[in-house]
Amino acid sequence: MPGRLTGIPAAPGIARGPVWRYRPRGAAGVPVVAVSSRGEAELRIRRAAAAAAAQLQALAQRLCDLDHPGDAEILEAQALMAIDPAIVEEAVRLARSGLDPVEAVLASAETSAEALASLDDALLAARAADVRDVAVRVVRALSGAHLELPMVPSVAVADDIPPSLLAEMPPGLLLGVALAGGSPTAHVAILARSLGLPAVVAVEALLDAVHGASEIAIDGETGAIFVDPDSAELQALADRQAIRGDRDRAATALRGTPAATADGQRVVLLANIRSADDATRALEAGADGVGLFRTEYLFMRRQSAPTEADQTSEYRRAMEAFGPGRPVVIRMADIGGDKPIPYLGRPEEPNPFLGVRAIRLGHESRELLLTQLRAIWRAAGLAGVTPYVMAPMVATIADARLLIELRDEAREAVVASGAECPDRMVTGVMIEVPSAAILAPELARLVDFFSIGTNDLTQYVLAADRGNPSLAGLQDALHPAVLRTIATVVAGADAAGIPVAACGELAGDPAGALVLVGLGVDELSAEPRLLDGIRAALADVTGGQVRELAARALAATDAETVRAYAREILDAKG
Repeated sequence: MPGRLTGIPAAPGIARGPVWRYRPRGAAGVPVVAVSSRGEAELRIRRAAAAAAAQLQALAQRLCDLDHPGDAEILEAQALMAIDPAIVEEAVRLARSGLDPVEAVLASAETSAEALASLDDALLAARAADVRDVAVRVVRALSGAHLELPMVPSVAVADDIPPSLLAEMPPGLLLGVALAGGSPTAHVAILARSLGLPAVVAVEALLDAVHGASEIAIDGETGAIFVDPDSAELQALADRQAIRGDRDRAATALRGTPAATADGQRVVLLANIRSADDATRALEAGADGVGLFRTEYLFMRRQSAPTEADQTSEYRRAMEAFGPGRPVVIRMADIGGDKPIPYLGRPEEPNPFLGVRAIRLGHESRELLLTQLRAIWRAAGLAGVTPYVMAPMVATIADARLLIELRDEAREAVVASGAECPDRMVTGVMIEVPSAAILAPELARLVDFFSIGTNDLTQYVLAADRGNPSLAGLQDALHPAVLRTIATVVAGADAAGIPVAACGELAGDPAGALVLVGLGVDELSAEPRLLDGIRAALADVTGGQVRELAARALAATDAETVRAYAREILDAKG
């Protein structure tokens, strides 16, 4: 229909307002910075780089203050780019050779960006946009220019938008985001979800469609976009907005009650956390415990690995917050892939997602994992709880046996030291590699539980890098190929009598939660802010309904069809 476009839903909610076209500024329009000497040019470049880094750190702190510590890391990484010696020193060299400081910064950054963009690894290549964004920020600091903002609350429209822009925008000025490019897993989409901004990405012909338009409306749940919407379209969106408001209020009212279907099928709702500091938010959201403690964040942004004492303190705080009656499932550090740790001294890999990461480090950096396991044993002894641990990236039976061997060796060391130590550690493996799903019956006889990481499982099953915006259409975990893989995992776990959890983004999506429970997943672990919506979605359906939904999903051939099936149920209860 004229004025009606469809993209990929990236952040839920409905937004309507004037169109604000975001256009990134490079050298064009930026005044030449006059300097009296090459020494002054160098000094101004270094000062501008430091100022840009300080701005990004301040924005990161703002996100932390808003309880979005994970999203703050996106901007912290950009802050490090601003003072990256490889970029700054090259800009200084170019300025010393006579180039204007602004041109020197942009040229240096462009060299780094082009080098990243040429890499085969799509996730690393996507960081080229971050480098260019940082360069523009340094240029603004050099020239004294200011960020151009919309004059009134508006919906941002662009090919792509740097995540720092969302963090920098004054509250209330940005109503939503519509992008011609991007993907639901891009940094800007992740940040939009955290900030409660509706977003739709990968919208074909968007920029041409909004040319000359005065207003736009977007639906971040369906991916629908209306350019200069008519009265009927506006009324339909208003009705959906009212339903969503009623649903949100009903969801909040259920907080504190056990999650279950309408006919009493209990579902355990757990929280994903990045540090012990997140425990308060998880408890406030009514979490039954922690299903995923992402410990790799303890290892990042450091010059050396955290000590055993450091880790013990952190794990103990989380365990004590939840007490003996609620599990805290600690994922061993998922180092590697998109989380490289320089101090390990590992060589660069052509494809780090398929390289030496997570449990595979146990073959080469055994002490790193032993230290973490000793810390978990010690923390549990001090907190008086039973520890839970799981290993990511398990691909073979040998990987699971290595986990058990390291676990037992770590306990022997703690007992020998005379420290208080529990009798057992509840031990699980993450299922995120297709080979692990195929081996589920054998793996289930070795461990106490499975936890399905739907993000990685999706990219490996569909051979679609989740950091590649060109493959956004293949980054939906509701694809029947992924769901059939999950059904295989559940069958293997059921045969051995062990529970199955899901801790990827699918578990935090109400549509995904219904399908997962219908497939027989026992526990769902998600960001604390998403638990209300999952609890409410489950409360209005019966076990029979979700099992029927799962059966239809398994028989489908694409993710769009599965989402439509789930949407029928969600809209009916709304």
